[in-house]
Amino acid sequence: MVLDNSLPCSDRIDFDAFPVADAFVLSLSALLWLVLFEGWLPGLGPAPAGLEAPMRAPGVPEALATANGLTGLVAYLLMWGTMMLAMMLPSLVPVVRRHRDELCDSPSVFLPSIAAFLGAYGLVWTLVGAVPLAVEYLLSIRGLLTASVLGVDASVVGIGGSLAFAGGYQFTSLKRDLLARCGCRQSAPHRPELARMARDGVRYAVNCIGCTWPLFALMVVLGTMNPLVMVGLTLVVSLERLAPDGDDVAVALGVVLLGAAAFTLLFGVPAL
Repeated sequence: MVLDNSLPCSDRIDFDAFPVADAFVLSLSALLWLVLFEGWLPGLGPAPAGLEAPMRAPGVPEALATANGLTGLVAYLLMWGTMMLAMMLPSLVPVVRRHRDELCDSPSVFLPSIAAFLGAYGLVWTLVGAVPLAVEYLLSIRGLLTASVLGVDASVVGIGGSLAFAGGYQFTSLKRDLLARCGCRQSAPHRPELARMARDGVRYAVNCIGCTWPLFALMVVLGTMNPLVMVGLTLVVSLERLAPDGDDVAVALGVVLLGAAAFTLLFGVPAL
C-alpha cells in the first residue's frame, strides 16, 4: 500500500487507531519518574545530628521529614504522592483506555474528566504517606532496623517478617477480591461530571491501596527512596493488573516473597 503524500498530514494519520490513552498515561508516568530522579521536588531538609545514611536507606526519608517540621512533612507527602502516582500509573492504562474509548467523540470531555479521576486517585495515595510519618513519630524506623536484640540484627527480623506478611497476604481471598476490583471500573456516562469522576478516583484508589498496602509497607522497610525497590514494585503491581490472569501472578509473587523471607531469616539481608 502506497500512502498518498499529497494529502495533509492530519488526513494521513489514523488518529482513531493511535493509542492516545496509553501514550497519555505512560508519558505522565515517565514525567513523574523524571521529576523524582532529577530532584525537582522540594528537599526534605537537613539531616538531624547523627544521621549519615544515604536517602535510599530504610527510614532516612521519614527521619528527615519529621526532623524538619511542617516543611519536611509537606515535602515528604509531595514526594510520596509523586512516587506513588508514577508507580501506579502504568497499571491504570486499561482504565484510562476504556474511558477514552467511551468518550472518543470529544477530547474536551475526556481530558478534564480523566484529570479529575487521576487527581483524586493521586490525592488519596498522597495522604497514605501520613502512615509512615506517623510510624516514624512513634518509633524511629531506622533506629529500629539498625538495632540489635540479643545479638540478632533487628533488620533481619523486621525485613524477613515484612516479606513473610506481604507474601502471605497474596494468598488471601481479600487480596483476590480487591485485585478484581482494581481491574475494572464502571462505565462513564457520555457527559461525566467532574465530581463523579473524582469520586470514582477515590473509590478506585481505596481498592488499590487495600490490594497493595503490604507491598508498600515492605517498601518503607526496604527504603522508601530505594530506586531498585521502586522499579521492582512498579513491575509487580503492573503485572498483577495487566496480565491475563492476575490471580496467578499474585500467587507466584506470594511464593517469591515467602522464599525471600526464608532466605532473609536464614542468611541475613542482602545489599540492595
